[in-house]
Amino acid sequence: MEQIEVKKVSAGTVFKLFVIGLTVGFLPVFLLFGVLGMLGLGTLTWNDQPVTGIKAIFVAPFIAVLMSLIFTALLGSICALGLWVFSFFRPLKIEFVLNEKI
Repeated sequence: MEQIEVKKVSAGTVFKLFVIGLTVGFLPVFLLFGVLGMLGLGTLTWNDQPVTGIKAIFVAPFIAVLMSLIFTALLGSICALGLWVFSFFRPLKIEFVLNEKI
């Protein structure tokens, strides 16, 4: 594992990490909600309307992406601001694994 020390992390990098992490994390959860809604064990809500049946499995990915974008906007902004303030006091150490090209 490699380690580098950086002065600042760009806001674009923070938002990219948040959108990828939240979308990949929310998709399986909301697909499960869609399957449960399809089976009648729960409902999804879209535009204040309950969604059940086969429509639930198709609406679930859209809700997951929408939720990940909303959370990215809110949490990414707060995180980018916090990292920007932190950069005035000390550098940030980042550990990473190099991509091995064969």
